[in-house]
Amino acid sequence: MTVSEVKDRDLALLLDRLSGVINLDRDLPVNVFVGDGFLYWFFERPLLCYVEIFAGLILNSVSSFKSDVFIKFSGGGPLENSCFSIDGVDLERDAPWLSRRFDSFFDGVVGYPIVICDGACSWVAFESAYEEFGVIAVKKSEIQDVFYEFLNSNFISIDELAELASGSLPESEIAKALISAYCK
Repeated sequence: MTVSEVKDRDLALLLDRLSGVINLDRDLPVNVFVGDGFLYWFFERPLLCYVEIFAGLILNSVSSFKSDVFIKFSGGGPLENSCFSIDGVDLERDAPWLSRRFDSFFDGVVGYPIVICDGACSWVAFESAYEEFGVIAVKKSEIQDVFYEFLNSNFISIDELAELASGSLPESEIAKALISAYCK
């Protein structure tokens, strides 16, 4: 298996990189990302339960950004057993393993919010306990064609979210709040 726990100094370094991209003191539906220059996609949460999509995200990230993917539970604190890296080598085993552990929040050790990113934080996904949708932000300057195409094929674009917001479903209200926060 190629899932590894990230701890101590490596966890502190990852949290430091994340702090330049995301404000972990905020929560959805507000914009949790720091600064401008992002492209956004949205997804129905929990992403880890959609094993094929989750595995595809890892595979496309590793091939595009040449970095492990990091999964950080319980927000920005340096909580032990709250962060894992996955290198994409054995996704057929690793993605289901993470999904099964996530079902029980690793036996109650971790919780929301969940942050998923590549090593350089060129892209970051954020999932809250309070919203039905999560958000993926990719730095415009870092976008890779294959990764962009994967996101467009498997996640909800801003335009699709705007279409959802125009409806009268319960999800439309959530979409309206996200549109107002991410389309300024």
